[in-house]
Amino acid sequence: MTEQSEGTTAEPSQAPEPSQPAPHRPPAELLAAVVLGYLNGVTQIIAGIALMFSRYLPDTSETERLVITVVGACTVLLGLFMITIASGLTRGRRDARVLVTVLLGIALALDVVSLIASPDQWFVIAELVLAASAVTVLWTGRTARFFARSAGARTG
Repeated sequence: MTEQSEGTTAEPSQAPEPSQPAPHRPPAELLAAVVLGYLNGVTQIIAGIALMFSRYLPDTSETERLVITVVGACTVLLGLFMITIASGLTRGRRDARVLVTVLLGIALALDVVSLIASPDQWFVIAELVLAASAVTVLWTGRTARFFARSAGARTG
């Protein structure tokens, strides 16, 4: 019972925690990362649809068609997830930053598979550049300091 009473005495010392300064406005780099996340999501959706249509090119084999269709569908889903999760970045949610990074990593891997299967698709290269720049912005500079200062609290 003394441990419980010690636990209750520790709670008042934790009460000043809400008085700590809340994360300031998100830095411009973070807003740029959010915009890059949205752009990446939209380009993933467009690229996935274009990939699925490219399966109808006359010189593709049955195996290539299957791979292109599956990669295209996964790319569309990743784009939708990216748009959904990127909104949590401006609230300073660390889990959103990690999840966006994981989604961008998966998108990069799918883009590499797409380039191997069909190397003449320029939009996949544009998507690679967007994803790499978004990850770089999320983990460097003022954006990294913003997430270090944030409480990382979940909103839901």
